Amino acid sequence: MVEQMKKSHFEIRELALENANIVEIGPRAFKNLRIKKLVLDKNRIKALHRDAFRGLENVLQELSISQNKLTEVPSDALAGLRALNVLSLKCNRIGNLTEPIFHNLTSLIDVNLSCNEICDVSPNTFDGVRNTLQNLILDTNCLEKFPAGAVKNMESLIALHLKYNKIDTIEERQLTNLSSLSMLSLSSNNISSIHPFALDNTPNLRYVYLAENQLTNFDVGTMAQFKQTQVLDLAFNKLSEITVETFAGLESLQHLNLESNNIKTIAPGAFAGIPLLLLWLPNNCLNNISPTTFQGALFLRQLSLANNNIKDIQPLSFNHLANLHTVDLANNKIQSLQQGAIQGSDHLTVRLQENPMVCSQDGFHVMNGPQAINLTTEPNNICKTNWHEDTPDVCPRALSRPPPPPCCNQTEEPAITQETTEAPTTTTTTTEATTTKAKAPKRKVNMDRFWRLSHRPAAGSPFLRHQVNSAMKPKYLITTPAPARHRP
Repeated sequence: MVEQMKKSHFEIRELALENANIVEIGPRAFKNLRIKKLVLDKNRIKALHRDAFRGLENVLQELSISQNKLTEVPSDALAGLRALNVLSLKCNRIGNLTEPIFHNLTSLIDVNLSCNEICDVSPNTFDGVRNTLQNLILDTNCLEKFPAGAVKNMESLIALHLKYNKIDTIEERQLTNLSSLSMLSLSSNNISSIHPFALDNTPNLRYVYLAENQLTNFDVGTMAQFKQTQVLDLAFNKLSEITVETFAGLESLQHLNLESNNIKTIAPGAFAGIPLLLLWLPNNCLNNISPTTFQGALFLRQLSLANNNIKDIQPLSFNHLANLHTVDLANNKIQSLQQGAIQGSDHLTVRLQENPMVCSQDGFHVMNGPQAINLTTEPNNICKTNWHEDTPDVCPRALSRPPPPPCCNQTEEPAITQETTEAPTTTTTTTEATTTKAKAPKRKVNMDRFWRLSHRPAAGSPFLRHQVNSAMKPKYLITTPAPARHRP
């Protein structure tokens, strides 16, 4: 197939050689071809000749060698691919990165090294692309330390993905001179502490994901370094109380996810001065709500308090929140409501399903403005228990952490001896003149992953893990100068 295409002179937008039992890519395998995107996924590639991609230096823009058997980054084969923008080496067997791996890749902006066996990254690993790289994915490896030296001074980096590793702390100045960094994903690690001066000249960090870690509290001043952050995900940690200092300094925060912690108390005014639009607190251990609980959260629109131990809601607890339109109090222990307990604006909707009160004669499931609504389709499982009895509070009420997703959906297959780049079993080619499709599904281009980072997440998203649709590709990232900071 490849040899036949070499006889043509078309520019090939995409060539996919997947599930083809390819073990090795020989020298000049794609000579005389003008390929913009090359996909070599789901093969058995162990080695690439240093001249494997010769002839593609000025044309190849995207290269994927995922789900193969590479044990190291094929640096020699990649060297000199000056037009390459996107590189995926995920789901291989690549080990520690101990030396510079990219040479003369002057256009490379997106690198995916997830689902490998990388436990250590040396400071000079990305020297060759330090000034150009915008999106770096190191998810699902075995890193125990944040790769501070490797990412230092990456002034073009927009998104850094480090989910599903074993990082235990973020130390002083480990994020230094990352002036364009907008998204940091550290979910599903073992992080128990963040230094108050972890960030240095990183003034544009908008989206921070720290879910599924071991955080119990924050030192005073820690959150002040995230003053530009708009989305903060702290779900599935071990926070037990929210003090007035916990989130002090979060001047731009709009979405805060605290689901499935062990939160028992919220100090009066803990959220004051924070421009929160969405606050997620389900599956915690709160037992009462008062007018001071959300004092000062004047912009709050959506609030979830589902599955706590809430028995008592004091009058006027939500009355001062003029913008609040949704409160979820389902699955709590509310036997009755005091006069004015859930009074608010005319557009406020309060969910009360699976509370003991729905079992009483005057019970209802939803309060929509001034109107109480009884939903006849509700299962009312609470009413099948001894709902009128006062049961001991259970804490924690956190749900089980979600299991990590399968890394590559790759299964071991019998060994083979075929070594060829010809006559693949599955190919997809796209040229300017004709289009031929085989059984392999067409791949979605990854480039959109970080362009959408400049857009605000959807307001209704509870988990807020950068699931934002965006068709726009901004040419420039608007940055702000780093504020002067002085150590106490």
